[in-house]
Amino acid sequence: MTRAEPRQAGLVSVIIPAYNAASYLPQTLDSVLAQDYPHVEVIVVNDGSKDNTLDVLRGYGDRIRVVDQANAGPPRARNAGLAAVRGEFVAFLDADDVWLPSKLSAQVGHLRAHPDVGTVFTRWQVWPADADGVFRISAVSPLPVVGGPVVAERSGWMYTKLLLECHLLTTTVMMRSSLVDQLGGFDVDLFNGDDYDFWLRASREAKVDQLDAIGAYYRVVPGSVSRKARPVNYERVVIEQALKRWGLTDPKAGTAMDARVMRDHIHRLAIQFAYDHLAVGDAALAWASYAEVLRQRPWRLSLWPAATKALAKRVFPDIGPPRCRH
Repeated sequence: MTRAEPRQAGLVSVIIPAYNAASYLPQTLDSVLAQDYPHVEVIVVNDGSKDNTLDVLRGYGDRIRVVDQANAGPPRARNAGLAAVRGEFVAFLDADDVWLPSKLSAQVGHLRAHPDVGTVFTRWQVWPADADGVFRISAVSPLPVVGGPVVAERSGWMYTKLLLECHLLTTTVMMRSSLVDQLGGFDVDLFNGDDYDFWLRASREAKVDQLDAIGAYYRVVPGSVSRKARPVNYERVVIEQALKRWGLTDPKAGTAMDARVMRDHIHRLAIQFAYDHLAVGDAALAWASYAEVLRQRPWRLSLWPAATKALAKRVFPDIGPPRCRH
């Protein structure tokens, strides 16, 4: 990833990867263009969409910048956006989410007031469709002006806390471009979890703060990347990569994660991975994860019924419920 040109002070570069997002993009883009912060550039990466996403983008003319590429997945799309950044600050937005009007001004104000903070994010409103399938925005409280409160338990030196949970939602995140340059882009080997890995790396270099206010609507779209069972337990991969690189301690925060707590968390991830894959019929992956946990903790009796079911389906994949005879 190479820098496009020198950073412009005060400018916020908004990166929006888009893949087959034509249905939602107008509302997403309009929420950016309606921000009360005036210094914004919008960079949309069309990641090889097969619908009319590119036509939608062309309709915005010079109000946005479009990077058009063959489909390469979320981390490469985000990196393509980062290569085009010209601003002092970078904000990330998914193509199906929506911002509140004062999100950027609140975040820029916070970063300017706190030079030791490299990343700032907000709360978000989970946004499911109504019963008729239509997404309708409900009223939420406005963001605070500069100097508003932060969520103490999700602010500061966050590395050890992030090992147990990815508290940041990509759509709510703003970072200093100088920090982004230091990190060197998203890991393209992580089709899913590349953002989690990015926040973990950022948390080693500077403080992370969460503003105690809602800044975005997170649209719940069935079939999205974040909701599919994947053949790789990416969350676990990200955590184990971090542990291999930095271990359980955060010297800047003066904190350390208890090894037993971390081991329990890894087991929970393995169990959830097994459950998700058993639910979609992938008995081999489900059994492998259950078996890994049970080898270490055979006394977890509550796991044995599901593990036995997974093993049976793996050994006898054609066995199903009895059919009625006519």
